[in-house]
Amino acid sequence: MFHKIFKNIIFILCFSIYLTNYSSSEISAKEWNKQCNEDKSTCIIVIKNEIKVKDNDKKQRLATAYIQIGSSKQKKMNLINEGDQTYKLSEENKNIPILFVNLPLNTDLRFKPLIQIDDKNYGKLNFTNCNNTDGCKTNAVISNDAIDKLKKGNTMSVIVRIFGINKNMKIEFPLKQFTKSYTKLIKK
Repeated sequence: MFHKIFKNIIFILCFSIYLTNYSSSEISAKEWNKQCNEDKSTCIIVIKNEIKVKDNDKKQRLATAYIQIGSSKQKKMNLINEGDQTYKLSEENKNIPILFVNLPLNTDLRFKPLIQIDDKNYGKLNFTNCNNTDGCKTNAVISNDAIDKLKKGNTMSVIVRIFGINKNMKIEFPLKQFTKSYTKLIKK
């Protein structure tokens, strides 16, 4: 049952991301910042990784990492009458942070990308889809413990396998301004 709810949350979040417009020119490669769509109904915190274009002074986006807050309904038993030991089942919404990372198209989809925080393994990302606009989209639900590690850390890295080459690529995102941006994201 939880698996089905989780799939629905991910589907809704992915769909809402496609429907929102975030200006990639406003996304920084140096620090995390909060971005909202035009009507402020959906917000994320975001950072990008850029590489220098060969024989040119320009930079090109390699990857983008962002966190959005999702919602999940959880069942809860509330004590109605202590003497009779009577309970009532209710539902409450729980906010869940979800990390999304858009990776390059040449990523080997057979290997789940590894998330590291200050060179310590945290977990793996799941692929959702690949397209010419965003590259290969991945995501993972992250715990409050992971959020604390991100707040205290210096660098979040994503380790991916390059297709056709038995070599990994490490994509780094600085965690500068992460705490400030995340606090703004969860503030209602």
